[in-house]
Amino acid sequence: MPLGIQRLNAKRSQPNDRIIFIKPLKGPDEKVAQDFLERIAAQCLPIMRSHHLSVTTLEEYEPNREFVGRNFNAGEVIQLVLKARSGHWLPFNYVQMVMMHELAHCKQMNHSRAFWAVRNEYAEQMRGLWNRSYTGEGIWGRGALLGTGMWERNTVAEGEALPEHLCGGTYRSRGRKRKPRLSYKEQKERRIRKKFGVNGSVLGEDEEVKRKLEGKRVASKPRVAGSARGRELRAAAALARFETAKKEEQVKIKEEEVVVVDDDETASEAETESGDDGPDALDVDGTRILDPKGHGMVKVCEDENPDDVDAQNELQELQSSFAKRPRKMVVKQEQALLEERVKGESRSKEPSIKKELSTQRSIMDMFGPQKKIKLEPE
Repeated sequence: MPLGIQRLNAKRSQPNDRIIFIKPLKGPDEKVAQDFLERIAAQCLPIMRSHHLSVTTLEEYEPNREFVGRNFNAGEVIQLVLKARSGHWLPFNYVQMVMMHELAHCKQMNHSRAFWAVRNEYAEQMRGLWNRSYTGEGIWGRGALLGTGMWERNTVAEGEALPEHLCGGTYRSRGRKRKPRLSYKEQKERRIRKKFGVNGSVLGEDEEVKRKLEGKRVASKPRVAGSARGRELRAAAALARFETAKKEEQVKIKEEEVVVVDDDETASEAETESGDDGPDALDVDGTRILDPKGHGMVKVCEDENPDDVDAQNELQELQSSFAKRPRKMVVKQEQALLEERVKGESRSKEPSIKKELSTQRSIMDMFGPQKKIKLEPE
């Protein structure tokens, strides 16, 4: 469960204790989308536990031509598209792999080599769960299909138009600057300076300071290593070594300006994380993307590079999720959907028909039983 967030008085058991809220789009298919997202959350529970991942809100996003998944503030919100623009549902395994992509962005908010290493690890673990037929825990672990089965009978067919990109990028709220990354040597020097002060190198060498610390003049070394004078002398020796190294290098350290870029981190990411440069991110419809507090957001990384080998492998894997369906099967599925719709309409008309029949019977009863008239031939 995300740190500092606890869900109280839940009316029903949750499929994943590391995902707090699940929000489908409002509409006629809200229940199906809710069940779809819950099964996505239930199946990836072991991966999120093993890698200590947490998501505040998993929500459905409307069909569009740009992306299938997005990540905001490293897992604060993950958005998944469940339908194509044609209105057909995307395959479950396809959406689950998109979820693995977005969960990897909780660790690496970019599309660097480090990101693809994390994503490929999650994808491999998900394939292992599929081989074990793992679907979740509790009621989600029984292997039952969705309640209506709508997403199976109305799945996207091969050749239908899909979004151009799998990932729509990652976003960060303005004002959430990451602390500058210091080297190990700089971190150690800062800890000593914070504990003993800047002028710690001269403490213990002054006679007045000695008398203040020990109460008397002592020419020998401190007998107890944990004494106040012993600590000051060790700090002085450490800082003296650092001062010598700094004089040789002639480098003035400014903590607020030091940013170390790793080999696996793109330069564009480091520049973006160090400040809030750039305009506010825009949504597919051109509106500003805002966080829950109403602040603008900055796009941390762009869409994945189609020429990247890992991106190409991911695309080929996802394309295998779209099974080829014969035309006869498609026609049968459409006929089944049409029959269900007709049955639903007839059920809605049944009460009115029964009411009309009962009214007619009551009118006939008012006249009493009718006598049979026998016609004789003339």
